Amino acid sequence: MFPNLSAEMARSRMNLKMLSSETEIGYESLKNKMNGTTEFKRDEMIKIKKVFPECTMNYLFASEEDTE
Repeated sequence: MFPNLSAEMARSRMNLKMLSSETEIGYESLKNKMNGTTEFKRDEMIKIKKVFPECTMNYLFASEEDTE
């Protein structure tokens, strides 16, 4: 659902459990947000942005439709 975020996680050798721990977002909740079942809240997006400071929020949270 979020290919750029997934790519940045891969570049950083970070899996979903690691991102969950780093951001203090529950693993199941984060998994649902990443696959599009539920939406990210703004504060969650900010926490994730802090993990990838070199990336913009627009880049990280572009959906697959946005990248086509």
